Amino acid sequence: MIKVNSSKWEYLKESTLKRKRTKICITCNHFRYSTTETFATILICPKYEKRIPDGDHLLKGCEYWQKNSTIFSPEAS
Repeated sequence: MIKVNSSKWEYLKESTLKRKRTKICITCNHFRYSTTETFATILICPKYEKRIPDGDHLLKGCEYWQKNSTIFSPEAS
């Protein structure tokens, strides 16, 4: 998990993410998650320094999508 104060970040604009079949947020190298002070999971994109609306990480992607080169979650190591 990355250590930033991402709970104060704004959400991505609706027009930033486009519906896609592949190259979606969850498969992107930039995709990360964090937690709030109450341990709620939030989805974030450090490239934009914005939060990803719930569910959009499974259906949408942006122009900066980059293949995730890690086989497992770096947070787990």
